[in-house]
Formats: sequence, C-alpha cells, structure tokens
Amino acid sequence: MMNHELEMNTNDKLVVLLAKEGDESAFRELYENNYDMIYRLAYYYSKSQQDAEDIMQETFIKAFKGIRKFDFNTSSNFSAWIYQIGLHCSIDHLRKRKKRKTDQTDSLTDIRSEPEAQDWSPEKTAIANQTIFQVKNALNILSPKQRLIFDLRHLQHRTLKEISDRLHCNKSTVLKHLQRAVLKLRNQLEPLWREE
Repeated sequence: MMNHELEMNTNDKLVVLLAKEGDESAFRELYENNYDMIYRLAYYYSKSQQDAEDIMQETFIKAFKGIRKFDFNTSSNFSAWIYQIGLHCSIDHLRKRKKRKTDQTDSLTDIRSEPEAQDWSPEKTAIANQTIFQVKNALNILSPKQRLIFDLRHLQHRTLKEISDRLHCNKSTVLKHLQRAVLKLRNQLEPLWREE
C-alpha cells in the first residue's frame, strides 16, 4: 500500500515535470485530474455555471502560464497549488462582481429563495422572504476575503488551521478576518433579532 502511494506521488511529480517542459499530454492529464475540483470550487463561490467556467478557465490559464515556477520544495503537490490559484481567481471574480453591484451570490446554501409555506399565512411568508433578503444583503457587505473565510469556516466547517493552510496565511490573520465578518453580520442583522 505504502509503495503504491509512493509510486502514485512519483508519477504525479513526473507529470508535473513533463508539463513544466511543455509536454501537451502532461498538461492535458493535469487538467483532467483537477477539472472537477476547480469547477466545484468556482461554482461554489460564483453560483453560476457560466461564471464557474470562466473562473475555471482563468485558473488553468494562470496555472499553465506559471507552471515553470512550480516548486516541489514550497508546494506540497500540484492539486494544492492549483486550488490556491482557483481560490484567488474566485476572490477576484467576487470582487469584480461586487464593484459592478450585481453580486447575487447566495453564500448560505441552506437558505432557499422562497421558504416552504405549507401552513404559513401570507404575513408569515412575507416576513420569512424579507428575512432571507436581509441575510443575503448582509453577506454582500463582507469583503471577498471575509466572505471566503466565513464560508470556509461556517459552511464548509474547516478548522482555522485548514483555512490558513489553504490561504497561505497565519491563523491569527484568518481569525481577524473571521471576527470582522461576524461583527459586520451581527451589526447588520441585529435589528432582525430585536424585531422578534
């Protein structure tokens, strides 16, 4: 088992080395091995098939343009390296969309567009719809970095260490962004709690 894992790691390294030398079949293999992961990441943050495809394309273009700089001493593996590029492309995409004031991303995946109103009165349904609208708006006030960290922590249930490893920053930086995000959300949503 251990020898098989070592062989797979050696094979992955060989594919990256060939890609660094310009081998097209190695590029294709790296693309195929990482396509699903990058697409899921891009779709998670964009909530749009078209945007996810754009982010994914930008991620692979950046990765393959910069593959000669890939260093096995500083990056654990190619998948971790390209995931980091995908995160940055997703953040950039959110930032651009926010500047255009058209950001309609739903960060809280559990929130439905319309609540199930089985036995609800029209008044209760309207209040629930208003609450969902306010929560979505509150999430849009977060900076892209805060939103990313908030999602990783509270939706993907990642530890501070996992987040800091993914974003290549220390845990105190992650905690600072997380605390600011929570404070912004609390200030924005506190009136809702008082109304109840």
